[in-house]
Amino acid sequence: MAPVENNQEAVPDDAVRDSAEVRRWDLLRYGVATGLGLVGLGAINSRKPANAVVPDAGPVAEPTIPGVLDLYINEGYLKMVDDTLVYHRGFGERPTEARDPRPSLALTPAVFNATGEVVFSRSYPLNAALPPAGVPAPYKADPVNPGQYYIRRNYWASYFPQRVIIAETGSRLRFRIYNRLAKPHEFVLHGAGLDGGDATTGPIAPGSMAWLELDAPAPGTYIYSDPTNAPVERVLGLFGALLVIDPAFAWDVVPGRASFERQWVWICHAIDPEWARIEAAGGTVDPRTTRAVPRYFTLNGRSGFESLGLTKDPVLNLAAQEETLIAGYPRQLDVRKFGEGAEAGTLRGGQLVRMINPGLVAHQMHFHGNHLWTIRRDNVNFPRHDAFVSADGHIVVQQWEDVVELDPMSHKDCVIPLKRPPDAIDPVWFARTSDWQYPMHCHAEPSQTAAGGMYPGGLVAHWTLKGPAS
Repeated sequence: MAPVENNQEAVPDDAVRDSAEVRRWDLLRYGVATGLGLVGLGAINSRKPANAVVPDAGPVAEPTIPGVLDLYINEGYLKMVDDTLVYHRGFGERPTEARDPRPSLALTPAVFNATGEVVFSRSYPLNAALPPAGVPAPYKADPVNPGQYYIRRNYWASYFPQRVIIAETGSRLRFRIYNRLAKPHEFVLHGAGLDGGDATTGPIAPGSMAWLELDAPAPGTYIYSDPTNAPVERVLGLFGALLVIDPAFAWDVVPGRASFERQWVWICHAIDPEWARIEAAGGTVDPRTTRAVPRYFTLNGRSGFESLGLTKDPVLNLAAQEETLIAGYPRQLDVRKFGEGAEAGTLRGGQLVRMINPGLVAHQMHFHGNHLWTIRRDNVNFPRHDAFVSADGHIVVQQWEDVVELDPMSHKDCVIPLKRPPDAIDPVWFARTSDWQYPMHCHAEPSQTAAGGMYPGGLVAHWTLKGPAS
């Protein structure tokens, strides 16, 4: 089954006007309007209005080559949280046209493994157990700490959202990039080249293909994007994330540092419809004269109630739970160790959150309930002692914080402790019978009050401390 693309089943207004047989609202109402890559989730909602026009097969993908990942620079229209259709571009996995109701504008998660294969998978490690609805089940009750649990070490797989590419250490990354648009574009893996430089195809002419091959860089997080006319192409959707993971330390942030139960990837994005309108009409945005005014803010491609998994579509809600909404069972945490638990094979650590901002505005990721322990920024390990101030004015040290600053083209690795909140007094803690949910929202006000309506309509999520296990 072909993967479902982000915010699908939407067509531009001019395409609707060209057909007297289909209405825009029908497509929006019946379409898989907020779907992310759902391979392996089971049947996709395929309801269509009786009068829907079925598009032709469209362009044909190039024959695949083993060990090579094909990316197609496509364009199309995506439905936003308020049902507005906005023009986008993206690195898709198959060629589609601008008026395709299901444009391929984001890649289903793919893995370059050390044996030279490319495996499409929403979860990694590939052979690890899948956590139910994204939530790792506990090993057993902690007899010393009532209401808490022993957590399995090095056991559960993690789910990843669209746009994520995973590379195992020792793998060879091989890309074919097809530019299907009318202007030159480029594919760049920022900081993944030799000596920390960029790895790039260089400009790709319209209708042309370019190769990019490189050995997997050091373990960490990397952003890929099209830097042409920066930041315009990123804002239009030409971005994603590369994670490089050492299979021997698949549950460690990096070898010898904090271990985690499972990891989550949060990709933040800000969308400017006016920039999109100019480019869709064949113009070229000058970011110096046409200031960016983002109207939509997304987390892993969703906003507001869609990000929170509160739609009427249970399949899409499950995808949000697996990919975005952090959850786990409480455990007795040792922040000095973040490692082996009280019993062999168990873990004291929390869960890793890789926060990635390929956009153009800064975010302030604010967590209620528990603070996070920030341990890396832009693949630089934070020290535990001897803090210093970086050249851009940031304090560099491992620290607890409830607001994580996330600058454009930057990323941070944080551990969220799935522990009893410090303000939960004994009578409350021992009386609980259900899950406790805590919000996460961006403290940058525009991302909350833009087109999604009043708070919480923009860049939001929540994390869940699971209740007593049955």
